This record gives sequence, structure tokens and C-alpha cells, in this order.
Amino acid sequence: MRISKNTFCNKFKITQNETLYFLFATLGGILLRLIYVIRIPYYVNQHDAGDFTSGHIGYICYLLEHNWKLPDFNPTTVWSFYHPPLHHYLAAFCAKISLSCGFSLEQALENVQFLTVFYGVCILLVSYQLLKKFRLRGFSLLLPYTILCIHPSLIILSGSINNDELCLLFTLLTAYGAILWYEKPTLKRVCILALLFAATMLTKMSGLLLAPVVGILFLVKLLQERKEWKSLFSQFFAFAILCIPLSLSFSIRNLILWHVNPFFTLSLGDYMYTGNNLLERIFLFHKEQFASPFVIYNVTPDNMLAVDRNIVFYLLKTSLFGDKFFLTADSPYIGIAWGLHLVNLLLILIAFIGMIIEIIRLLSTILKEKKFTSCIAELFLFLLYGCSMGSFLMFCFKYPNACSQDFRYINLTLFINMIFFGIFLTNMKKELFLWKLLKNTIVILTSLFIIFTVILFLNCSCI
Repeated sequence: MRISKNTFCNKFKITQNETLYFLFATLGGILLRLIYVIRIPYYVNQHDAGDFTSGHIGYICYLLEHNWKLPDFNPTTVWSFYHPPLHHYLAAFCAKISLSCGFSLEQALENVQFLTVFYGVCILLVSYQLLKKFRLRGFSLLLPYTILCIHPSLIILSGSINNDELCLLFTLLTAYGAILWYEKPTLKRVCILALLFAATMLTKMSGLLLAPVVGILFLVKLLQERKEWKSLFSQFFAFAILCIPLSLSFSIRNLILWHVNPFFTLSLGDYMYTGNNLLERIFLFHKEQFASPFVIYNVTPDNMLAVDRNIVFYLLKTSLFGDKFFLTADSPYIGIAWGLHLVNLLLILIAFIGMIIEIIRLLSTILKEKKFTSCIAELFLFLLYGCSMGSFLMFCFKYPNACSQDFRYINLTLFINMIFFGIFLTNMKKELFLWKLLKNTIVILTSLFIIFTVILFLNCSCI
């Protein structure tokens, strides 16, 4: 088959344009993250940061002061010390370098934010590779990637000095590694997958969510390649030998020394209590919730009931601004924040509907062809999406506090949704009028999403 010179030039031009746009979008995402961490002190917009003796800051300082030794006391007695230590070791090492260069402790902690920005940049690069793994090209690749580069929640997360950002990075890498292993199951790839899984667990125990999904992937491969069962079982054995001791090392240490439950979670009692009325927390909205585009608290000694107790509404708010980002009521940017909410909601609806359409299309293909080998990666991601959402809802009702509803607990779903969004855009019939209308609508909404986000993060002075 001969390829004409014009065809080759067109393909080269498209590839070149994609590369340039990728670089432009990535650079824009990096700059917004850097601007954010330079402007925002290390103790602002944080989750469970604490002070020099407790919280994630205290955890980092403890490792610095005690020559990298883990706490020699029950870690559940100090706020946030029960978390696995990988991120805190890396953060302490980063702070140690700053201290060696003559910076004060406070400035050293400020510099830890540049480490989390690095995690954030790596997340973008991994997400780009994940999008390409699903054969996305052109508009279907670059639009979802642009949203990830510019998404406010990911910008805020890049300035967090807790373990959320590193956990998200390792989770995405583990998902990517699992897909690569499935495509070509080798001992090397399964060992890399085991180390990535263990790194996720050593960063945050929520990495355990990956276990059932990866286990199902192993089982599917075994059923498909029954003749290679000896090779696969040797790989599973290698995975278990590497992954299990490393993943559970911190939890086993705490269990042996202080009889701490490996799945210990700090209970907040009545703090920011939401109640546990299913109807109110899922379906009912109160007019008070529309008083601000940001999370509303009404916590006083006499009233511990949070205003934003609807999970859906709380998710929508924190999916953009977290639960710590605020503007004053008289700020000229309140309108921009509400506009960003509206655009975000429309994009979420389109992307979610697109994902449902793709899942239905996958299931119909499986039923028609009586096999599902061609869409394992898509089913793997959808199962991971379901595990993440299911675990989150259980967590919300087990711990009925407003902060339990934060989008940061399911930020992985944003990446999965964007992948399915890209697949949906790829599979749309380009000659239909509906496609042209949808494409123009998405371009307008995404452009507004970018403009509103940039305005807010470059000009908001009161946060």
C-alpha cells in the first residue's frame, strides 16, 4: 500500500499540531500550579495540615527531628500520624535539603509545595499516556487533557502538603501499569505493578481500592490464557511476594506494637455533623446551600449541623474549590465562581452521559460478539470507577461529617470520566449535525471553563 506525499504531510502536520498543543496545555497547567503555590502559604487551603507537632506538618517535622525514625508511640494518639509514611519521608527529605541550604523551617515547609507540584506535573504526563492508551487522537485526546491541566481541584491539590497528591499519582501509575501488564504479561511488568501498588498503599491506605480491580484483571487473564497458567501463577506469586509485605509493612508494625486496626480512620464525632437521612443527603437541596459557590459551614457550640449536608451538592462545590477556598461576599469574582459552577455542571453532565453511552455500547458489543477481550481496559477502568464511588458513599454514611464528602476522596473518577469522555467523542459519527452541535457546545464550555479558572486563580486575593 502506497502512501501519497500529501497524506504523509497531513498526518505529520496533525501530529506536530497535537504535540504543540500538548506542550502548550501542559505548560499552562504547570504555570497555574506554580503561581498558586507561590502565592498561597503552606498552611492555607490544606487538609489535616495541623502544626509543628501534629497533622501532616507535624508528621514531617517529627521525621526531621528524629532522624527519619517512625513514631515510637501509638500513631493514632497524634492527629494524622496513623497514615503510611512514604509521602512524609519524601517531604521531610525535601525539607532537609532546604534546611541544609540555610532556609528556615517555615520556608522549608513552603518548599515542600514544589515537591507536590512535581507530583502534579507527573500526574498530567501519566494521564496523557493513559488517554493515548485508549487510542484517542486529536480533539478527543486534547480536550479531556486540557480540562485535566486546567482543573481547579487539581491545581489546589498540587499545593497540598498532605499525601493526597502522591497517592493519586501512584494510583494512576498502578492503573496504567495494570493495563500494560494485561497487554503483555511478563515477570518484569508484574514486578513493576507490584511495586507501584505497594507505593500507593505506603502513601495512603485508600490505595487498597485497587486490590479487587487488579485481582479481577489477573483472574480474567488467567481464564483467557489457561494454557499459560504456570507462567501466570509464577507472576502472581512474584506479585504477592513483593506487594503484600511492602504494602502492609506499616500497618503490621502498628498492629504488632500497639494493636492498631490496619484500617483505622479518625472519627470526628459531631464535628460538622450532617445527619444520616438518605433522602436529605442524596436527593434534597436546601435554599441555604445556594447562598455561596463555596462550602458553607454553620458549626457553633449550639449547632453542629453542617449547612452543606447534601453529598451531591457538596461534591459539586469541592470538585472546583475544595472545602477551604473562599472569597468574601463582596468580591467582584463571586460571579465568576458561580459561572464556573454552571459550566462545570454542564461539562459533568455531558461527560457522564458520554460515559454511560460508552458502557452501554461496550456491553452490547460483548453480548453481540460473545467475547470481551477487546474492551478489557475500558471495563477495568469502569470497575475502578465503581469501586471508588461505592467506597466513597459507604465512607460518607459511616462517617456522617461534611468533610467526609470532599471530592478529593474520589478525584480518580475525574480521570476515568475524562478517558470515557474522549472515547465518546471518538465514537461519535462526525458527519451528523448532532456531532457538530455537540462539538461546538463543548468547545465553548471548555473555553469558558479555562477563562473562568485562570481569572480566579490569577486575581483572587482573599482565599
